Amino acid sequence: MIFDRLAHRSARRHTLATFEAFRDGGGRATTTTGSVVLVVSSLLLYALILALFGAGVWLCTVSVPGAVAGLCLIALAVLLRPRTGRVPRYATEVTEAAAPQLHGLVREAAAVLGAPVPRVYVEGDEFGAAAGVVGLRRRPVLVLGLPLWNALPRQSRAALLGHELGHFVNGDPRRGLLVQPSLTTLAELDALLLPEPTRDTGGGSDAFLVNWVAVPILNVVKAVLRALLWGPRTALAVLALREGQRAEYRADLVAARLAGRAATVDLLDVIVVRDSLMMLIKRDARAGRPVAEWPETTRQLLAELRPQLAARREAATERDTALFATHPPAGLRARLVEATAGGSAALVLDAARNERIDAELAKHSAGSARTLRAL
Repeated sequence: MIFDRLAHRSARRHTLATFEAFRDGGGRATTTTGSVVLVVSSLLLYALILALFGAGVWLCTVSVPGAVAGLCLIALAVLLRPRTGRVPRYATEVTEAAAPQLHGLVREAAAVLGAPVPRVYVEGDEFGAAAGVVGLRRRPVLVLGLPLWNALPRQSRAALLGHELGHFVNGDPRRGLLVQPSLTTLAELDALLLPEPTRDTGGGSDAFLVNWVAVPILNVVKAVLRALLWGPRTALAVLALREGQRAEYRADLVAARLAGRAATVDLLDVIVVRDSLMMLIKRDARAGRPVAEWPETTRQLLAELRPQLAARREAATERDTALFATHPPAGLRARLVEATAGGSAALVLDAARNERIDAELAKHSAGSARTLRAL
């Protein structure tokens, strides 16, 4: 309990300090001390992985017992390798042939922002969106959660695209393959050092030696190694998450540049009232209300809660502030855009184009509505 209170207090202090730095115009630089530390630590971890692999290959050439140890080192190096990312398992690609208007909008937004044009995927049950690079070829991908996309008014859809495409241009160090060891290698090593359970090996002295001698000794060794690993792993995780929070703020400001301040603030307030809105959208789905009418549900909810919005933002800030939070609190994000972003939009999604995009996604949206009815 004491540790939890200290962690929350530390998280709140750092979260507010990051917000104030951006509000005052001093937090927008993409190269920070934290990103430099992540790069340096990743280079050291790359060196460790290569050393393990090289030692394993060398041992395999020495002798048969050496080959066994060498194969173990090679397996460990493979286990600790950086992860290249992949498309979510249940995401469905939407090709340009099937949705030329949607792809045209994404391409236009990418051109305005100087971002790469991603492949577009949709998910039927995710109230969110994501963008990133996957695979060894580092292909950019954009994943739109249809429950969120279909609930957004049209200009807030442009803001959502601006935020997600903004992750390709906001200098987020976590997106690059270079820093992946800092994010994944120590976590994999920690998982490898989890305690061994006792095994049912039958009766007799062998079972006694395994369960009451070998396993306890191995677990003590693992516990010592995990304790030594805890400090660096926690420090790197916190650094990566802090850099991620800065990147989210920068992506919000990119969204405001693309879609305008008002639409971006509405998008962030949708995140603030996410639970209430999801309940209403599920209600609409169960009632068979057409997907095209869901944005009106969102507009009505935001209008109804407008007098309480400041309190809602503060409550969301308190709820979402955590030492290992991947995003800054949505309430602070909305306040930052209100305080610092310009008002005009570089890209306007008009009603006719929005309707054509809805028609292109109609089949996927109908499946998403069926999924929401079952939840």
